[in-house]
Amino acid sequence: METVANGILCHHERWDGTGYPLGLKGEQIPLASRILAVVDAYDAMISNRVYRKGMKMDAAMAELIRNAGKQFDPQVVSIFQKIVQY
Repeated sequence: METVANGILCHHERWDGTGYPLGLKGEQIPLASRILAVVDAYDAMISNRVYRKGMKMDAAMAELIRNAGKQFDPQVVSIFQKIVQY
């Protein structure tokens, strides 16, 4: 459970080191956290909320790509892009 808990704890860390709660950067961030960050952000963008309509899938993917290397691990975004474009 510790590995899972740590993955969840760190999923708001950013690739460029400006995230929280620990200020981790790049590969210091657990891989599970980097994957969760991409998947969670994508899901949040495409999902309807009471305060806004969800984005189209291609627009959400473009946002992930735009933030690869800043907010998100670029390799995780690249792999995710290939998976989503089945």
